[in-house]
Amino acid sequence: MSASSLAVALSLGAMLQPVAAQAEPALTIQQEEAAHPRLVKAIHEMRDALAELEAAPNDFGGNKAAAVRDTKQAIHSLKKALYFRLKMDDAAIDKVQ
Repeated sequence: MSASSLAVALSLGAMLQPVAAQAEPALTIQQEEAAHPRLVKAIHEMRDALAELEAAPNDFGGNKAAAVRDTKQAIHSLKKALYFRLKMDDAAIDKVQ
């Protein structure tokens, strides 16, 4: 084998070596919240509105129960959108404060 053939063979062998896969760093709740501060603010505002609604003495013309239910669902949906890349199930999403 000539020197040039040997050099080609060695360079081809180097290209065929397995490359270690580099996993992307795991995302965190804090990183997702920092990336989307307006969503986080909206969740906090909706929680405050929900607390006020639940504490209200009247039923707002019969609309209170539906409003409470829908607000809880909206909070959950926003959190699900915010944390979707973390691949959390619904129970884990509901635990995030």
